[in-house]
Amino acid sequence: MNSLVLTPWLALTLVLARILAFIVTAPILNRRGIPSLLKIGLGVFVALIVFAGEPMHYEGSTSAFIGSLISETMVGLCMGMLASWLFQSFTMGGQLIDQQAGFGSAAMFDPGSSIQVSLISNFILFISILLFLELDGHHILLLGIIKSFQVVPVGAGVLGLSLGTVVLRALTASMVLMIRVAIPVVVVLVLTDLILGMIGRAVPQLNVLMLGLPVKAGVALLVLAAVSPAFLGVGGSLLSELEGVLSRAFGVMAP
Repeated sequence: MNSLVLTPWLALTLVLARILAFIVTAPILNRRGIPSLLKIGLGVFVALIVFAGEPMHYEGSTSAFIGSLISETMVGLCMGMLASWLFQSFTMGGQLIDQQAGFGSAAMFDPGSSIQVSLISNFILFISILLFLELDGHHILLLGIIKSFQVVPVGAGVLGLSLGTVVLRALTASMVLMIRVAIPVVVVLVLTDLILGMIGRAVPQLNVLMLGLPVKAGVALLVLAAVSPAFLGVGGSLLSELEGVLSRAFGVMAP
């Protein structure tokens, strides 16, 4: 079995593999609107920072290096996907509002994520991006991937069954954040449906179905405008959960 010569360039390759895998799956950084060259340049820049702060070397067989390269890629993908699932809570909350308000059929194509998104969901998505940047969420992502090399050394990541508990925690936190985003508007829309139902029973000649569509849409927009300042608190909770999930992921992947 061929042995690779002791060289820092192999260790730098492993570092770059984890960072690039994280960038292509992390929230905001994974959007198609960001040029690929910019993503690669950012990955190389962060990898050089990590490597300069803690010089690394690698020595082993060719097969061991390939296994380490795959392991580093999987570690980066897991970290990025966990962060992305938390960030998607805003979009899922917007989709829930759209379904209740009647905007679910008015979907549009989002070139950034290559999926069909509804109107309010797309609006909340851009609000969440602004909040994420304003609250320095991108700093948490970059500091997290840099810190990961201190907890999970290069080539020593362990992807065991214990990572499932972290995934479950991330999904649970994402659902809770989704409910916090959508619940004020959804509750008001349910009450609006009840009121329209009582009006329909009291005045059978009135076409409640046709009347309800614009009424529910207007109510949804008014309530959304009224509760939008509360998104700042949800954004803070998102970043707290993001730090916690990444820390727990580091703990279970450490050797």
